[in-house]
Amino acid sequence: MKKMMKVISTIVLSLIVIGAVPTKSELPSDNFDFIENQIKESSEFIQNGIKVEYSVSQPISKEISRIEKYFNLNFHKNVQTDGNSIIYDDSTKQIKALVWSDNENTKVQIIYINNDKNANTFHLKKELNQMQNIAAKNIKYFNFIKVKIIEERKQNLLEILKNNIDKDTLEIMDIHNGSVGKANLYDGNKVNIGFVKYDTGEYLVIGTPVIFITY
Repeated sequence: MKKMMKVISTIVLSLIVIGAVPTKSELPSDNFDFIENQIKESSEFIQNGIKVEYSVSQPISKEISRIEKYFNLNFHKNVQTDGNSIIYDDSTKQIKALVWSDNENTKVQIIYINNDKNANTFHLKKELNQMQNIAAKNIKYFNFIKVKIIEERKQNLLEILKNNIDKDTLEIMDIHNGSVGKANLYDGNKVNIGFVKYDTGEYLVIGTPVIFITY
């Protein structure tokens, strides 16, 4: 990504059209929640997810015990603990907590991957808020959504992105099976975007501020 250039690939050419981006006052919303809901309506939902990172000023063993207790109380089964990681997995979601120490604080990362199309990252964040330590500090959240592009709805999907992305901040780089890019939304939030093609079809992944899964 260091050599990113503002080169518009074939895939993203229809995304940015000179004079086609509405002014900010014309936009119904400028946030990721709005984009996510609109994208889900114009594509085939694959998965979404959220990651939280935070630190706490307490022993690592205490934080592992607290998270493990929460998982067991709320998920009851399919909870696995392996050293400093706690994992819950079922047919619709996977939640993995990883805890470590940097000699000053205990660090925590919780990743929630969801396969239920009825749940958006706003709901997932509410669940993560319940999991994280009330004494958490330096909290960072990362969101993403992945969808399969439906050809007859592709233009609608591109319009959603076009209407919410500041085209002056868009940077695109072609990759072997599509294109990746980064930009700012009109509300100032940073996003990463990936258009990728596989034998099973074409997919869009969008995350803020970065995409934290492989795709």
